[in-house]
Amino acid sequence: MGSDAGTQLARSKEDMPGAHFAIAADVSKAHRRFKHAVRDWGLLICRDNSAANSDKVWVNRVGTFGVGSAAYWWGRLAGLVGRLSGRLLGRSYCWQSIFADDLVILAGGKDKWISILVTIAVWLMVGTPLAWHKFRGGLATDWVGFYLDMQTFSVGISLARAQWLTRWAVQVHQDGMADMRRFAEALGRLGFATHVLLWAKPFLAPLYAWSAAAPAEATIRVPKMIRLTLLFLEEQLTEGRHMLPCRKLWKDHGEWFRTDAKCDPDKVVLGGWICKDETPTSKASWFSLTLTPVQVPWLFKADKGSSWASTSAELLATIVAVQAFDISCETGGTAVTRISAGTDNQANDKLSRKTSSTKMPLGLLLMQLATTLSARRLQLHLDWRPREENQEADDLTNNRYDAFDETKRVNISWNQVEKGLLEKLLLCQSEYEEELCNLKKRTAPATHRKGRDKRCKTEWA
Repeated sequence: MGSDAGTQLARSKEDMPGAHFAIAADVSKAHRRFKHAVRDWGLLICRDNSAANSDKVWVNRVGTFGVGSAAYWWGRLAGLVGRLSGRLLGRSYCWQSIFADDLVILAGGKDKWISILVTIAVWLMVGTPLAWHKFRGGLATDWVGFYLDMQTFSVGISLARAQWLTRWAVQVHQDGMADMRRFAEALGRLGFATHVLLWAKPFLAPLYAWSAAAPAEATIRVPKMIRLTLLFLEEQLTEGRHMLPCRKLWKDHGEWFRTDAKCDPDKVVLGGWICKDETPTSKASWFSLTLTPVQVPWLFKADKGSSWASTSAELLATIVAVQAFDISCETGGTAVTRISAGTDNQANDKLSRKTSSTKMPLGLLLMQLATTLSARRLQLHLDWRPREENQEADDLTNNRYDAFDETKRVNISWNQVEKGLLEKLLLCQSEYEEELCNLKKRTAPATHRKGRDKRCKTEWA
């Protein structure tokens, strides 16, 4: 849903000239705005057994909170009203979005005030009970917890909410201790923010894993990896990344390169080549990089060599390829370039969509990849290819270069690969995994318990 808000703002910027304005509204008791058919009343009958007169039966003839069909029918009803107002406005520059009972109207152009008034009038005309005390808007407004800035066309969380998160992250980092109730609360808020702050999603995986293993009511020591991750998030939010521009897609290049990785007992070989625009191998740039246990000890285990880390090695090949081929958005401003890459590892295809993993070192590689792509203003998707379709990349990992031109080889060494964040986190990996394992052994299996009173939560501005 958050990414949809960003997409709509981007389209609004493209389509609507002049100054823009946003109005947010709330529909009062939206779940009770439709009637049930008489034949369904029997499914919605209830009785209060604790009451003195327990023989009294209550019949819900309209939508009822907690009944799944309420959301379905309200969604259809709201969609009808929204389309009606859109039809009346014709080609006016006006957009509407609704999530549950929260409505936002975005308008631009010289007729924006009329468009907003007509839209509100249509909702009222059909009997929508709008909560007037919840009306808000302007050049920036909040909507379902997110913050929309119509001047810069950016979406994210408010500055006050970002400052709450940074204060909490700094405190945990400095104290080295965490109250797990507050930690879970803050982690939930971070997770909510990643609906629009997509760059932060890979960094939450170790936090979720540690929080799930720790005793829910305890105050315990925070592993160094968790502290470093929180410090990185704090730095990013402080630098203003709590709001992200709704970036225009500069160009979708499709499949740019293909990679592969070979995991042997004593080495890992990464290979990749540029296949953009159906470039033949004889004219394509390519690389082949051999890594030893001395260079990447975290990909090797004493009894398994590197075969256990094939998914991590394939993802590392992607990171190296982006840097070796120096891929970045060619235009200035905030636009992004979308590319895809071929891989014969199905797990990485799914990971490029999920962008998060609690497995190590896979999760750390995802963090490094996210940082690399963000700096280069790239959107990357990994597409699975059957092994026979990825034979060229496989040849590069087996020192078979006959189909390639040696003069097109990109010479890149391990020292040249940008991996500063990865190296910092790898130093803490062993301690983190050991502490996580100990917590899982000590912590009793979770049992169902009554949720805490919402009033116990700290206020999130």
